[in-house]
Amino acid sequence: MVEVPEHLLKRSKQARQSMTGESNDTDSQSEQNTESNTEPTSEIKKTESSTKDSGSITPQEAPKPIAPYINVALTRKKIPWWAASILLILPIWAIIYVGTLERPSVESTGILATGAEVYENRCSSCHGSNGGGGAGYQLSDGEVLLTFPQFQDQVEWVVKGSEGFGIGSTYGDPNRGRVVQGGMPAFGEVITAEELIGAILHERVRLSNSESDQLLAEALDHAIEMGDVDLSGYMNPTTITPQLVLEMLDGVEKHSNGEMLAG
Repeated sequence: MVEVPEHLLKRSKQARQSMTGESNDTDSQSEQNTESNTEPTSEIKKTESSTKDSGSITPQEAPKPIAPYINVALTRKKIPWWAASILLILPIWAIIYVGTLERPSVESTGILATGAEVYENRCSSCHGSNGGGGAGYQLSDGEVLLTFPQFQDQVEWVVKGSEGFGIGSTYGDPNRGRVVQGGMPAFGEVITAEELIGAILHERVRLSNSESDQLLAEALDHAIEMGDVDLSGYMNPTTITPQLVLEMLDGVEKHSNGEMLAG
């Protein structure tokens, strides 16, 4: 393609204008429109430039102060991870610990429990806390059963004491050859019949392992609960006999599976 020199284009343009009668106003107007179109853009650019140069910043609201209780929660020390683990384990440990505790025996209540307390307070100082003897005879390991094969005979001895039998008299099984020498108190009017019989059953069951007396204690608990036997009173040392003891416990028989007391 051949490039036309610029001076030839100008001459051609001037010749066309002279022939058509057009003036340079059109070109001038065109140039003015072009300038007017470009002015707003320039103004915008100037405005943006001036804004940037001035370094002005739109004001913002100041941050609100943190409430004291929120600040305390944010700044307080947290529970260490190992302490949190221990807290989680504690309930499990408590359940296991309670499960290992010794359960109360079935004899923790009833006439045997009453008898154990009476024995500790009134008998252990002479016969030993475990019935091993001391100032008084040994009662443990079957010794008391050898001296008193019959329960009611031991009751008579404890109710009367040495004074009630008389010094030099025999008591218990004649084959033991026990002779009253003094020192045994009379408890008939000191403690109730329930306390006295409970202490004797404690000696025979817990200290000398008598199975028949264990059954008697269980039957006696049922009889007392049902109101068939009343042991809330006292025993008279001057009138007590083995036969009266049997009559006092007569209501026990129907609460047992067999004969509890020998007549």
